[in-house]
Amino acid sequence: MSEPKLHALLVADIGSVMTHVWLVDAVDGETRLIGQSEAPGGLAPADDPASAILEAARHIEEQTGRRLIDNGTLVTPKNAEGQGVDGVVVCSSAAGLMGLVIAAIAGDISARSARRAARATYTHVLQTITLDDAVRQDQIGVIGDSGLTWIERQVQSLLGVRPDAVLIVGGIEGGAQEALVRLAHIIGLASLNIQVDTQGQQMRSVARRPVLFAGNSQARDRVAAALADRADLIVTDNIRPTLDVECLEPVRREIVRLYDRLMMPRLARISALTRVPPRASCDAAGVMTRFIAGQTRSGVLALDVGGMSTTAHLCSQGRYSPVVLGGVGIGYGIGAVLARRGVEAIRRWLPFPISERDLVHWLLNKMLRPHIPPLTREDLLIEHAVAREALSCVLEELLDEHPDAAYDRVFIGGGVFRHAPHPGLTTLTVLDALQPTSKENMMALDLHLDALGLINACGVLAFSEPDAALTLFERDLMHNSPLATVITTLGEGHAGELAVEAELRVEGGATHTVRVAHGEIARLNLSPGRYGTLTLRPAAGVRIGRNAPGAEVSSELAAIHGSTLGVVIDARGRPLRLPEDAQARQQALWSWLMALGIEREPLPYPALDSVVEASLPVLTAPVIPAPLRPGESRPTTEMPVASGSIESDLAKLRQTVEEPKKRGFFRRK
Repeated sequence: MSEPKLHALLVADIGSVMTHVWLVDAVDGETRLIGQSEAPGGLAPADDPASAILEAARHIEEQTGRRLIDNGTLVTPKNAEGQGVDGVVVCSSAAGLMGLVIAAIAGDISARSARRAARATYTHVLQTITLDDAVRQDQIGVIGDSGLTWIERQVQSLLGVRPDAVLIVGGIEGGAQEALVRLAHIIGLASLNIQVDTQGQQMRSVARRPVLFAGNSQARDRVAAALADRADLIVTDNIRPTLDVECLEPVRREIVRLYDRLMMPRLARISALTRVPPRASCDAAGVMTRFIAGQTRSGVLALDVGGMSTTAHLCSQGRYSPVVLGGVGIGYGIGAVLARRGVEAIRRWLPFPISERDLVHWLLNKMLRPHIPPLTREDLLIEHAVAREALSCVLEELLDEHPDAAYDRVFIGGGVFRHAPHPGLTTLTVLDALQPTSKENMMALDLHLDALGLINACGVLAFSEPDAALTLFERDLMHNSPLATVITTLGEGHAGELAVEAELRVEGGATHTVRVAHGEIARLNLSPGRYGTLTLRPAAGVRIGRNAPGAEVSSELAAIHGSTLGVVIDARGRPLRLPEDAQARQQALWSWLMALGIEREPLPYPALDSVVEASLPVLTAPVIPAPLRPGESRPTTEMPVASGSIESDLAKLRQTVEEPKKRGFFRRK
């Protein structure tokens, strides 16, 4: 059997703010990473993703000395001198959110399952219709003073949302049928457009859209008849065949296919460059999560925080659970984080005083200019505070579906973490949001930082170049990603009292010991490439993993692998509770930054309660917009903020963003 041909490829991940590009090529008979770069640009109407790819390719040219572009176009295929590439492979998280309407019988059963299934890709649930809502209103007759029946009100509201697709669910096998037919009639009525021309004549047209039916299989024929000539019906397995069985995977597959068919064509502008059809970035991450879990025979959780979406992919105990929160992020998606979590949830993570008004202004400025990087230490800490809450949102959704989630490895992705000036900041942010308890896990939790962004690159390559994806994963991703081995203590105790004593014997090196009190976090250095044996001696009432309280625990000989941070001991308690007193909280936050080496100097800020609160502008909860259709433009959203303050802040940012001064890891005020 002949060896598979290895290609020179540019792999591009187009985000809402930045486009990340990797050059991969054959080295000694296997595909390896040659260079990588980023360039501003996504899929917004003003952006040209092809230009962003070419700009990143120019940076790679400078890194490698390899000619990739000639007269503004890519050199393809790779020539005999080794210049150019054989093609471009693309994934994207910026093709837009697929607007979805869920029609279900019961809101707390079938509709809940439908929302879980919808989180398989970048969707936005525009509206949920449930028949038990009508029952709660005591009748399906005339409601309120509008003179409209419940059905008429639902049809009227559907006419205004213009979904890309509809999902109908409900009815266990052998159960309800009439309710599903009623829901289908509502969807069918909403597809009718009635207009009156200048002569007063009525004109009727049908806006056909995909309708996915995942309800009682015995009602399929009647639902199909109700939607005849009014929808493109797709039938799949019942999402709730019984009350205690949830069947999400078939529905998820169809929703992903719908997204690929309806939304991914927005990348048609770069079709001339691409070797194979573009894929959604969340699909690429999902493929790699399942692959890593199989390769390492462990439970794997992959997290990613982007400008416009936050994702979690869990593969554990043979079960795969994706959670994709489109519209929730640290750039354009800050509005959704604010709506879900509130300003105070973000402010509680900041060790410096700032009024709610100033914090809201900062967040709105970030939404307006998400491509501007943090320029001060305070900017950086706010950005990571938002990242904590975005991760908390996605983890809440994951635990809602998979409350017994067990995992041994966590892979962390996203520009906010890749570009963090210190790996300890990424570790602290993730631990604060994740709050691992080791209740169901092994003694140690391995954190991996995807510093080169290769999870998505490997994932999208896996669809067309599986051999290249495998070697890139083994040689470049896994060797560059170990961040820390985390030990979490379980058990209550008073702050300052000893929680655990940790001893690390480094193979061929010294033995290091650290005593960690309740409420503290600490680390033991173990460099990449080194191995060690860890012994933990918890105090009475404190346990490690599933061991008895107070029981000494030791790893196997040389079982702890070296990493960027080594071993992190987290004795802050679970669930993590920040001190209610402002000064105590401020000192705790700063002490954790110092413990992981992020900061080395004493707290430089005045007390948290020293800030004078100004009146906060009234903010309405942001609504994630439906995806744009060809030829449409997004209306301007007015935000009730003092314009002078925003313009002043932006003017300062513009003055500093072009040539920021380098002052170590952080710029000090």
